[in-house]
Amino acid sequence: MRFSSTGQFLSYFNFGWDITPAIYQHDGTYSIVTKNNHYSGLAPYASCVDPTLCPTDRDTTTPATPEEYFVTQLSPTGTNGLMNIEWSYKNTNTLSCTRNADGSVTCVSDHPNSFEWCVNAPVIDANGVVYANSEDGNLFALIQGGTLKQRIFQQLALGAAYTPASLGGDGKIYTQNAGHLFVVGK
Repeated sequence: MRFSSTGQFLSYFNFGWDITPAIYQHDGTYSIVTKNNHYSGLAPYASCVDPTLCPTDRDTTTPATPEEYFVTQLSPTGTNGLMNIEWSYKNTNTLSCTRNADGSVTCVSDHPNSFEWCVNAPVIDANGVVYANSEDGNLFALIQGGTLKQRIFQQLALGAAYTPASLGGDGKIYTQNAGHLFVVGK
């Protein structure tokens, strides 16, 4: 939700579980980057009882919003109080992978609807590149417009890591997966 400096409600976005959104300052304004997970069989908020705003079965009763997982960039302003989506990137990876002791990677396709974004805080560099962890064990780099720049598999596809990505003063990205710290950069 967005509020004015005097506390007046201005706008909202219809997703917000366990997230610290990132702010991307650009062109004299800003955008908000957040995960936007559409879970199967769950309303956007467990306490929501309005079936119009919070459908209980996204796959059957609301086929326009099936189980899907996005990183979404929002404008702070919008229409009818709803923040406008500037772009979204959908995770389509279906492979659960693990890095073996010898460094090789073994994968099985067992997530037909892909993996949720389990980052609790994405990070954005000075060029607007968004870095976010996914439940599939990858660190994603997304360029403005919602295009994949690069994806790096870390250690293990986990059920829920909920770790932040961080940008160090050295320009490197710091991230965690399966209890391991990863440092990405030149």
